[in-house]
Formats: sequence, C-alpha cells, structure tokens
Amino acid sequence: MKAAITGITGLRNRGVEAMVLTTIEQLRQRQPGLAVSILSETPDYDEIRLQQYNVELISDRNLRRLHIVNRWRNQLSQVYKPIAPAYKDIARLLSDTSVVMASGGDVFGSDYGIPFLTRQLKPLVYALDAGIPVVFLAQSIGPFKTDEEAQIWLNVARHAKLITIRESLSYKYVTKDLGLSPELVKHTADPAFLLPPAPPETVENLLKLYGIHQERPVVALGISQGISRYTRADYDKHTKVWCQVINMILNEFGGQVLLIPHVHDYRPENDDRILAGELLRLFNFDSRVQLAGAEHTASEFKGLISACDMVVSERMHAAIAGLSSGVCTLPIGYSVKAEGIMTDILGAEAVHNGLLISFQQFLDTDTACNTIRNLWHRRQEVADQLKMNLPQIKQNTTANFDLISNILAEKTK
Repeated sequence: MKAAITGITGLRNRGVEAMVLTTIEQLRQRQPGLAVSILSETPDYDEIRLQQYNVELISDRNLRRLHIVNRWRNQLSQVYKPIAPAYKDIARLLSDTSVVMASGGDVFGSDYGIPFLTRQLKPLVYALDAGIPVVFLAQSIGPFKTDEEAQIWLNVARHAKLITIRESLSYKYVTKDLGLSPELVKHTADPAFLLPPAPPETVENLLKLYGIHQERPVVALGISQGISRYTRADYDKHTKVWCQVINMILNEFGGQVLLIPHVHDYRPENDDRILAGELLRLFNFDSRVQLAGAEHTASEFKGLISACDMVVSERMHAAIAGLSSGVCTLPIGYSVKAEGIMTDILGAEAVHNGLLISFQQFLDTDTACNTIRNLWHRRQEVADQLKMNLPQIKQNTTANFDLISNILAEKTK
C-alpha cells in the first residue's frame, strides 16, 4: 500500500512539517508498513528532516510544466510518455499509489493567485485520470474571490473521494455556497493538533539556551515576514506595530519575549528570521527579547511555545502549537483559517470578543496593544477553556485519518 501527499511547499515551513509528520504517523498507526511519497517544493531539505520516516520525496519543479489534462479523456498513454522529466515524475508519484492526499492547509484559495491554485491541482487531475482516489486533507477552502477560481477548484473537487475541512467556516462555504454534498465533505480539524511537543527535559534545556527565566512571564510571538506581501500592507508599519507590542510586554507586563520564526524559507520575502533579526536590532539585542533561531523542529518550537504564558501569532501553525498546548493564544488573521479554527475551539462569541484580531486591525497600534493587553488579563480563563475543549478538537483531528484508512482498506478488498 502506498499513499502520496501533495500540496507540500516544504518543511522549511514548520507548519507544513507539523502536518506532514502527523499525517505519516497517524496513517502508519492504522496501516503499518504504509509506503509514503511526498511531492514537495524542497525535497533535498525535506529529505534531511524526514530521514527517520522512510518516505520517497519527489520534486514538484518538473510537474509545474505539465498541462492539466482534460478529465474524462483517456490521456494515460500521454501521461506516462518517458520523453519528458515531468511525466517521469508524475508516473513515479502515482505508481502503485492507493490514495493521493492534498495537504497544505490553505493552498486552495485566492490568497496566492490562480497560477499557484492550478499548480496544486495538477497532480490531483493526473491521479483522477489514473483512477486513483483523491482526498483533500484538512483544508481551509476559499472563500474564492472570483467565480473562475471557484470553478477551477470545483472541477476537481467534485470528483474527489473525500474532502475533509479543518474549520467550520470553510465547511459551511464548501457545502452551502459551493454546493458540495456533506456525504463528500467532512468537518474535522488540523493535523497539527496531534503533534507532540519536544520532551520536557529538552524544553527546559532550550529555555536555558535562550536565557528565558521562568520566574518571569514569557510571551511567544509568531512573527511573519510574508504577511505584508500577502496582504499588500506596509512592511515598515508592520514592523513598528511589533515594536510597540514588544515594548508593552517588556515594560507593562514585566515579561520576556520569545520570537518564533516558524518559517525558514529559501525566499527572503517569506523567511521569518529576517523580520526577527530586524526586531532584535531595533531593541539593541535586549536580553529580554530572544530569538529561537536554531534549526528547530516543529516539535521543538511547540515545546518552547507550550512553556510560555501567552502566544500572539501571525503564523497559523505557531498559533495551533499554542492552542493545542492549552496556552492562551491570539492569532492575527488574514484569511478564513484563523477565524474558522478559533470558532471551532472557543466559539463564535468568544472569537468576536477579543480572541482573534485581523491583520488590518493589528496594523493599528492602539487596537493591537489594547487587544493583547485585555487578553493578557484573561489568559488563565482562556487557558482553562482551551484545556476543556481540546479533547474534542483532537478527536475531530483523528477523524481525518480514520476516514482515509477506510479508503485504503477498500483498496485491499
């Protein structure tokens, strides 16, 4: 049995790492010995991160040149022509594959443009033409900004074997607005909720490494180098707001700041270490502001975050690391995913009452600081509520893999 995973932009993004690792581990718990192939933008890097998992990594670079074949025309003889590297790679990906799973969290939307959307759909179209079941795994979908984008996605999604949606707003959008059947679409939760943190001894050593004193409060900041580009916001204004937030944490809360660069991208415009380094310099390397700058695993980052008193994050999976650890967490949202995930965990009323801030609101310094300040005073209340609600969220997460395991079981009959 073999499963293929697509939608992987690379494990330099620790959120992607969290999704990939939990997917592999959860499926192999249910299907021991399952072979896994992963289509990735950064296979050389990912191979290092995944050495112990015995997976096959395939670059998506050649596949970007493939044209989307017309579904329902038998193009298999053309798909497997050996003359083009792209066809060799898709043949390798699909060979002996029992299910193709589109991961990535939010790769099927309008935020990253139509070329990116169609690129993510290409391997799924080839899988459908080869008669291989396709699963959209734990996605946030849309809402699409144009009918064209919605139709591009629907033309493939209608023929999937299963679509699991990681939050309620996307589920409502896909089943109500786009009209897909609840028989096809299931409401689950993000795989990263099941990611284990690093062991306590490791976390303790990491805190010492970064000079974090646990007798004083610590706030983790999941800063994003790329969010200004996604939202077409002013980069310098964004940086200045973070400076004001850090000042408040240091001087009003009497706290320490731990900067979490959850994405170490090969593209500088999306590498969180660049913004983190700039913030350190702006604070003249104040020892109260520390950067978790080593080449940490997603589990190590989660362990560090779990030891903090509060998390404020523009990166959704750094926020999920806090939420799934029962730490009071304020996501800074620029798409449906943040509101949907927070609504599922804490309820719509709570979300509209200071447990979520949009990126545009965050760019107003007074709004950002007041929201964080108010939540700081409620942090224990929120942590208690999280701990009460998390068992259900984690149960929803395991449903993803129970459903996929059922599909794999069908293939063995």
